[in-house]
Amino acid sequence: MGSHVDNTWVKIKTQEVESFTAHINAVDKNIKFTREDTKDNCLPFLDCAVHIEENGNLNIEVYRKPTHTDQYLLFDSHHPLEHKLGVIRTLHHRAEHVPSKPEGKKKEHTHVKEALKTCGYPNWAFIKSAKSHRKEDQTPAREDKKDRCNNIVIPYVAGVSEKLRRVFSKHDIPVYFRPSNTLRHKLVHPKDKTPKHRLNNVVYAVQCSEECPDLYIGETKQPLHKRMAQHRRATSTGQDSAVHLHLKDKGHSFEDANVHILDREDRWFERGVKEAIYVHCERPSLNRGGCLRHQLSAIYNPVLRSLPRRLNTHSHPGPSDLRKSHDRVGPGFTMSSPETLADWDPHPLSHLGSCD
Repeated sequence: MGSHVDNTWVKIKTQEVESFTAHINAVDKNIKFTREDTKDNCLPFLDCAVHIEENGNLNIEVYRKPTHTDQYLLFDSHHPLEHKLGVIRTLHHRAEHVPSKPEGKKKEHTHVKEALKTCGYPNWAFIKSAKSHRKEDQTPAREDKKDRCNNIVIPYVAGVSEKLRRVFSKHDIPVYFRPSNTLRHKLVHPKDKTPKHRLNNVVYAVQCSEECPDLYIGETKQPLHKRMAQHRRATSTGQDSAVHLHLKDKGHSFEDANVHILDREDRWFERGVKEAIYVHCERPSLNRGGCLRHQLSAIYNPVLRSLPRRLNTHSHPGPSDLRKSHDRVGPGFTMSSPETLADWDPHPLSHLGSCD
């Protein structure tokens, strides 16, 4: 497994280059250095092209790799306008601060504008970006951080998210948008999907294989198959699982394939919140009263009562349903963090969030 250290720009005598390279590569056999020499008196360094002029002065311009395509966020894509204006500001900032000469700055500004116009950016977007940039420079930094609520992040839905931001802004709650329904999110899956029985940090629902209306909802940080094995046997310490007592009393059984994965959550507290919400909505008959480790505030009751039950307690998932239960079959409650909002589904409970 390799790692990469920061690049270093070195001025060294030509006759010493080879010996110095050999020396630093001999210090530790696990650390290797590569070298790139000047070509036509030019040396790329990060996003800078450093030109050595005849008089020895350095002239810096923006460097682009030969494979660079000038493809930026398309203006007609489903992203917040502020993200698109941010593309303009970022490229203009680089054009203003990287080139060392006025003609280099002018050349880069022209290149940026032409590239963004190719991506569909209209003239008014450049004007608006410049105005907002000047406004930010003139706005003094706020120091009353103690009186401000922490920001929240919500999925971006054009026309809806902007309205929610205006509502939150009345209460001095900063709101930021996160695009979730992107091609990358839909198509790029670099890792193989984890088998259902090996999923951990989940909220789950157990139903018997027989025609039984009883239901149990729980959460676990363990792999699902280990937790199901615990439900099937008596415990040597403490109280037996409600699922085990039901199976023993009724002579029923259940298959791991019929266990619904309601939600996934790595964080312990948030997973307990989600478990409590599913228990409140589905009203499972096998859950013992008061055994939840998180008790929901009564302020959520009007919203939770309005939600329909999502699990059919008289049927079991077939082949087409297993894919849904592997992902999520119940209310998609999400806490207000970028990680969980990336998997947001347009579900009634998805509008609940926390200002944590």
